[in-house]
Amino acid sequence: MPVTGEIAEAVSGGSYPAVRGHARRRGRPTKGAAASLGHKIVDIAFCQFLNAGFSATSMDSVAAEAGISKRTLYDRFPSKMHLLNEALQRRGTLEPEGLREFDARNDPFDAILLDVARWLKDKVLVDDTIALYRLLASEAHRTPELAQFTEEKFLRPVVVELTDIFRHAVDRGQIVDLPVEFLANQFIQAVCGQHVRERVCGVAREQTHATMDEWIENAVRLFLNGAQVTPERAAPRKS
Repeated sequence: MPVTGEIAEAVSGGSYPAVRGHARRRGRPTKGAAASLGHKIVDIAFCQFLNAGFSATSMDSVAAEAGISKRTLYDRFPSKMHLLNEALQRRGTLEPEGLREFDARNDPFDAILLDVARWLKDKVLVDDTIALYRLLASEAHRTPELAQFTEEKFLRPVVVELTDIFRHAVDRGQIVDLPVEFLANQFIQAVCGQHVRERVCGVAREQTHATMDEWIENAVRLFLNGAQVTPERAAPRKS
């Protein structure tokens, strides 16, 4: 499935100065031109990774589409993994640091989790992120380093931030003392798991804003019914 998000628009929509067909100029390019070319190369590479697959994409094909020599490409990016790293870094990945504002709030925990769930929906259930999941699903078994790299750079930081939220909720006595990383992973699955799976497989059902919000509320309610403090299941007291 072709990429239809921001990356594809940037590459095809003329967001960068044209490279092909320009007469060579003597001297080094300006810093602005060099940065613009670097951005274009990265976006072209990421589009090819998502559309053709990481293994099928070659440095030759990236250089050809960017209209540059292989030497120029390798001078900037020594490998495909360097290109992927730059793409994830420049796009901010999922921007997990945004979760810290929820952790700093002094609201009821169910209200905080509702907003965290909506944040996950807005970050995860978008075209470019689903395309990356699709890439991992098709390539991870033959390119283990791709799976490990994406886990460390893209997915793991979100789990770390969520783990802190649950750890602090345990410390405040808002939820029972269960393994907090387990809670973080289960919460992500409760909110996004089915939707990611359906979209990766191309069988996603049409969702309105109202039905998606209802799904999120039900997911948070179900999650908390198994974790919240009740008279029968009190939080451990701090010594």
